[in-house]
Amino acid sequence: MARTRTHLKNFIVFFVFLFFLCSCERKNKLEKALSFAGKNRVELEKVLQYYSSEPGDSLKYKAAVFLIENMPNYYSLQSKEIDSLRLSVKEFALRNEYEPNEHTRMILASAFEGKYTIPPSQSLKKIYDSHIITAPFLIENIELAFDTWQKTAWKNSVSFESFCREILPYRSGYGPLESWRKLYGDMFQPLIENLQDKSDIVKAGQLVYDSIFNQRWLFDNEIRNEHLGAATLLKTRIGDCYLLAHYATYAFRSVGIPAGIDCILQNPDMLYKQHYWNYMKNLDGKTIPFELYQTPPAYQPNVIPRKKGKVYRIYFDKPESTFVVQYKEERLPRLLSDPHLEDVSDIYFKGAKVSIDVKHLEGKLVFLGVFNNKTWIPITCIRAKNGKAIFPHLEPDIVWQALSFQNKRLVPVSLPFISEETGECRFLYPDNDNTQTLELERKYPLPDWLPVFRHRSVGGLFEGSNTEDFIDATLLYTTVDSLDMRWRKVFIDCPQSFQYLRYYSAPDGHCNIAEIRFFSSGRELTGEVIGTEGTTNFLRSRLKCAAFDGDPETYFDSSSPDGAWTGLKLSKPERVTEIEFLFRTDDNNIREGDVYELFYFSEKGLVSLGKQTGIKNGVLYYHGVPSNALYWLQNETRGREERIFTYENGEQVWW
Repeated sequence: MARTRTHLKNFIVFFVFLFFLCSCERKNKLEKALSFAGKNRVELEKVLQYYSSEPGDSLKYKAAVFLIENMPNYYSLQSKEIDSLRLSVKEFALRNEYEPNEHTRMILASAFEGKYTIPPSQSLKKIYDSHIITAPFLIENIELAFDTWQKTAWKNSVSFESFCREILPYRSGYGPLESWRKLYGDMFQPLIENLQDKSDIVKAGQLVYDSIFNQRWLFDNEIRNEHLGAATLLKTRIGDCYLLAHYATYAFRSVGIPAGIDCILQNPDMLYKQHYWNYMKNLDGKTIPFELYQTPPAYQPNVIPRKKGKVYRIYFDKPESTFVVQYKEERLPRLLSDPHLEDVSDIYFKGAKVSIDVKHLEGKLVFLGVFNNKTWIPITCIRAKNGKAIFPHLEPDIVWQALSFQNKRLVPVSLPFISEETGECRFLYPDNDNTQTLELERKYPLPDWLPVFRHRSVGGLFEGSNTEDFIDATLLYTTVDSLDMRWRKVFIDCPQSFQYLRYYSAPDGHCNIAEIRFFSSGRELTGEVIGTEGTTNFLRSRLKCAAFDGDPETYFDSSSPDGAWTGLKLSKPERVTEIEFLFRTDDNNIREGDVYELFYFSEKGLVSLGKQTGIKNGVLYYHGVPSNALYWLQNETRGREERIFTYENGEQVWW
């Protein structure tokens, strides 16, 4: 009995100690945040005092503490150059000419084709929120967030933790500090008020999504999160996928739907870096991913249609599971040093639990990287233990490379391997005893848009005329092949001479032609470029002149699906004997005159298999190549899109 009392006494003492320890840590965290504010500390203390005077405001006080404790991590950027940039972006985005049409709501645009200068990051000054935020600003945000949350029919299904993380934050990302809740609420709250079943949070999310979908968005990778604030974003609707995800986050939170942003740090099967999309929570607190203009919220969660490798959620606070918290004394690559990222891969795929032998790295951090177009990008890490690095929740069917820091550089510490659903690693060991011949037609996989656009090359007309309006046009050739990104050469048997020559778009083809060459008995004809005006994407590289600029990567992309044309006005009538042409292409086939070099990955690094020069519509042949290896075809002359591949059953298999 005495022993039981002793154990109970010890337990109580331990519990009290733990309670005070946690309380001290919380006070220390709050005190650090207040100290960080410096002279602006008084504004933050006003907020705490405001909510500590009434017992009924205890939750609001906790919410204020949550925001203030995490505030030191947030800032906006300031300089005369970025102020000028923001003004220019607003002017560009608010022009009426960029309204959507029946073909697209998301318009690919470039505001910066020589017009504006994006200031270098080193010239920008960080203005921390803690140093400038005011008590009225913070109180307004808290009051509006609570008011919206409490008025929803699903308030009892949203925990206070979820409210703090996914509704309450006064900002999303690092744009200028702007008051946004009322502006977004005025736009999107009426949708929820008209909802027939007020408790249907998924339907509410769909209504908000549909409302955004029916607006136009100017997609421009040049405009990033730090360029625009929430209020400005509501008006301009312009930027990259990160800004688009922030826009949706503000919209959903403004109506009391817990929502946020998920991301990948590097596309594991292409060169593009991070990608961002959104999620919302249903009444059970489960994640419903969605991506504006592509994947709407659904009762049965959709799959975001892309390879991911690892998926991370961006929180306002600093989760305990982040790499920064776990390995705070360790050196981390930039992408993994964001304190707001939490691994949520298990939500998106079952994943493989992969174990790698790394006895020589005992106790050290081992990173897993995926390939961009030039190197391996680390997107997760773990500490080696008992001679192994065990990685949970890796997406299957992706090529990975284990990496470790040596002399302050990340270097490979294994051969590349393919993760399999079983949790096994299929290492790509080059087999020099069993060689093969590789026939290579491309350096990058076929683009996803190709099947959708194949019809755009069927039924186009090459015509000649001696009047500028082509009222007396003579048909020279009709295109019959579907788009395959290869050059075509046709011989023309027409005795007439013409001063005006053109290509007239195939039906629903947007005149997507990249290059045209007219010849007369082997002599290329030149002249003034003529044709219809306008382009879908507002890019100079997509205007009519692109068909005659000698660059296969540019092409005419008319804003009109039918009736568009591009051609030449010659100085005098000429007879046409041959026409060479190339439809819209990604310029990743083997290109005439370019120098290529093939490599494979070995335990000693990259091994060259030699250089070759491409011919038009050509194929590169490499003989005596080790089988079961990972290969990489580089173009030394031009371009940036290159992709690793294996060679199976006589074909390139891209990874």
